[in-house]
Amino acid sequence: MSDLPPSWRDHVDRPADVDDPPGADAGPFYQPIGDFQGAGYRRNAFAAGTAEEIAALVRRLGLRPGDRLLDVGCGDGRHLRALAGRGIGGFGIDISHGLLTAARDASGDGAATPRWVRADARRLPVARAAFDAATSLCQGGFGTNPATDPDVLAGMVRAVRPGGRVAFTAFHALFAARHLVEGDAYDPVHGVHHHIADVVGPDGEVRRYPLWTSTYTVREAVSLARAVGLEIVSVSGCEPGRYAGDAVGLDDPELLLVCVRP
Repeated sequence: MSDLPPSWRDHVDRPADVDDPPGADAGPFYQPIGDFQGAGYRRNAFAAGTAEEIAALVRRLGLRPGDRLLDVGCGDGRHLRALAGRGIGGFGIDISHGLLTAARDASGDGAATPRWVRADARRLPVARAAFDAATSLCQGGFGTNPATDPDVLAGMVRAVRPGGRVAFTAFHALFAARHLVEGDAYDPVHGVHHHIADVVGPDGEVRRYPLWTSTYTVREAVSLARAVGLEIVSVSGCEPGRYAGDAVGLDDPELLLVCVRP
């Protein structure tokens, strides 16, 4: 975050009274959300496009049977579980005990069965150059705070071998500003979107949680990736279930960056 004060605006560009994101030293605000959801995570609309996303990621990352992939903010492990069916090993990291329990419960047995580890994405407990590729998708690790997003991405870079690829999605700043809805707020100074989400648990109970999401222009996302030592392979607009595009439009909700560690 810059030294400039935040400037929260509502959906009609009026000043909005919104709490600022937790600071860089605060605990992850999203942990209670994942713990509450647990196995109910799979009911999220954004989780319905796993097969299409995996097909695109395998191609874009050049993944082959026997490769190892690090998934930062893995949620219930849907991507790694799908990759295991292709013979690609995985290591999933998430801060939520509830989500990791759901991941373990849904995993099969086999040579490529993922390993699940509870840890903070800002301080990845993995060996250097231990993976062929690393991902952080759907704001699972990267994208929760502009103050700490560089730490998440730098950890992913350290985790992949030279020549390995890193892919991450970022909430698109242009989309966020163009489509702000009543009840949401946006800070154009720091590029943060605020939303109160109704989250459904496994037993149907609904709880409300505040969400803060970092947003990026293409220029900002590319600059951050280069700052941690990555070379850009491609930048495209995307949304859940659609990772195969090759252009960026104003109405693309997210950006997908594919990079390589030199």
